[in-house]
Amino acid sequence: MGADHVLPGKGLQGWTQSVEAYDSGGYKLGVVYFGGNRDDVHVVATSDVADQTRARVALWEGARTARVDTRVDTLVPFRELDAIMEDAAASYGSRITRVESSERGRSLGRTVYLGAPSSAIRVRLYEKWLESPGQYVEGTNRVEVQLRPASRVKERVSGWTRAQTFCASKVSRRLAELLGDDLAPKASLHVARATPDLERTLEVMGQQYGPAVERWLELSRGDMDTVLSHLLAATG
Repeated sequence: MGADHVLPGKGLQGWTQSVEAYDSGGYKLGVVYFGGNRDDVHVVATSDVADQTRARVALWEGARTARVDTRVDTLVPFRELDAIMEDAAASYGSRITRVESSERGRSLGRTVYLGAPSSAIRVRLYEKWLESPGQYVEGTNRVEVQLRPASRVKERVSGWTRAQTFCASKVSRRLAELLGDDLAPKASLHVARATPDLERTLEVMGQQYGPAVERWLELSRGDMDTVLSHLLAATG
């Protein structure tokens, strides 16, 4: 993943250990789960390294893609995008679900889901500029396609491009056709980054392990090797 920083993390679904990867700015790139009674590993990658990581993992023998999310940001008004989603859903009888979050009477953003949570393909439309205030140009909306491929095609999907993933179903292909050139805005709509993930992770770790570390430092008279051996034993 090209990580500059790595931290041990928690297990998942039978994997007892994990390693979290962060770039030089402290932003999370992904996680690798391993260990326990499982012989396989589970790789989760995000941000711009996701495609690169997926291509590398696809070279491993027996590698399979369990889920791929791909998205496009656009300044097409939310109302128009909602109508496009409705039109795409009507063509194939797909379910539409609408949700709006608010706080003290102020909207925190609207979300439209096309497809059921259990669907192999689910499309999500939401107001990204409200979901991540200050980080995107005002009016930025995001269209996201979530693909959970069937077992028989998981290996083949590992080599798909972003466009192939976005257009994995008749509904999402129809959506891409209706969006047209707005699928690829000429300028980036991302104007600022959030607080680095590593900073938040270390803060949580400090809250969780800080009191214990202080006790171990006191008992070990400041010997960091003893403290680290306790920490590594606890995470193993």
